[in-house]
Amino acid sequence: MPTVTSLLYYSAPLTPPGRDDDWCIDALSRPPEVLFNFRKVGVETPITDLRHSTLTPRLDDMGFHMTVHPTAVDQRDLLADSPSAYRRYRQETAELLTALTGADEVRFFDATVRHQDAGDQGDPSYQSPHLRVHVDQSPRSAWARVAGHDGAPRAFRRFQIVNVWRPLVGPVRNYPLALCDYRSLDLTADLVPTRLRFPAWLKDRENYSVRHNPAHRWYYWGSLTPDEVVLFKCYDSASRGLAPLGGEAARSGLLDVAGLSPHTAFYDETAAGTGHLRTSLEMRALVFHH
Repeated sequence: MPTVTSLLYYSAPLTPPGRDDDWCIDALSRPPEVLFNFRKVGVETPITDLRHSTLTPRLDDMGFHMTVHPTAVDQRDLLADSPSAYRRYRQETAELLTALTGADEVRFFDATVRHQDAGDQGDPSYQSPHLRVHVDQSPRSAWARVAGHDGAPRAFRRFQIVNVWRPLVGPVRNYPLALCDYRSLDLTADLVPTRLRFPAWLKDRENYSVRHNPAHRWYYWGSLTPDEVVLFKCYDSASRGLAPLGGEAARSGLLDVAGLSPHTAFYDETAAGTGHLRTSLEMRALVFHH
């Protein structure tokens, strides 16, 4: 399988003295700056292209999955933030999630457009690709998300938070999405709960930063097109490996399944460096199994 090498930006304590028990990302104290009380450390990392591979990742084994799933929604309407386009796209995506996971109910709570053109900052209403290895949810913030979500079912046996990631308008020419195989993680050593001091509209107050571990196995799909969708887990309440991290006692219904997938954008020096490089839409969903 072809492999590229690129800097992936992991997290590490400040040195010296470096706190290792209270990491925080602070967007409130000195806006528009975002302050970190830990370091971002670039590590040259091999990332395997799955485009022509026989390896087929699945949500429950490696924590992520790619499928061909064209949308009937005009993607320019999504970029224009059309309410009717998003309504139709959520319905399409809910049907996909139901088919792939066997879920009984899907509730969306977040949508982010990311945009990168070489040589300019693009539309300020878009966010740039996120160049830091992270996990969108910790167990604590995942359960808080369910508790605070209007319309969440009162009873369920399992829930997942899944991020659905699609290129828009054209293929990804650079800044692709890299995903880490859940099975290569040391959950206790690699994942660091990180407080998020963000404005009130961002309801999640904690995620995971990730320490470097040379055992990590990283993958991506080269030149993803708008007809292709990548799905990856942010949390799975049925994951046996994650239960101790959330302070949960042993309970019934736990499975040996992937609980999450660290991820990041990365700059591929072998790919295009000029022009339109990437526009993508990611949507996070609560996926309930009754």
